[in-house]
Amino acid sequence: MIGSDLLPHLVEVEHPGKATDRYGNTVDDWSASNRTPVRAWLQQSTGAEDTDQRSAQIGEWLLICNPVDTAGGPLTVHGEDRVHWSGIRYEVIGPAGPAYTPIELHHYEIRLRVVEG
Repeated sequence: MIGSDLLPHLVEVEHPGKATDRYGNTVDDWSASNRTPVRAWLQQSTGAEDTDQRSAQIGEWLLICNPVDTAGGPLTVHGEDRVHWSGIRYEVIGPAGPAYTPIELHHYEIRLRVVEG
């Protein structure tokens, strides 16, 4: 695992709750979500501006964190999750990328996207 001195950011990973829609399908319910605090390193990897009929700032970020939350419990991150940091909500892009040592899971590398505007 990565030492906590190298993970200066405290983020929250948000998992959606589940609900049943009027057709009987299971859907994400963000009003019943739960958040897990995690120590992490974040850095922006790309930035773009969408000016086609709107003014939007789009950023992609890399989040690196240990496979445990701040309480030491196992961390799970899915492509449907969100990450909150510094008042900004990020969307997780795809599954978390596990990084292994020869004997164990060392950390996760998670791609994030934020769109403003």
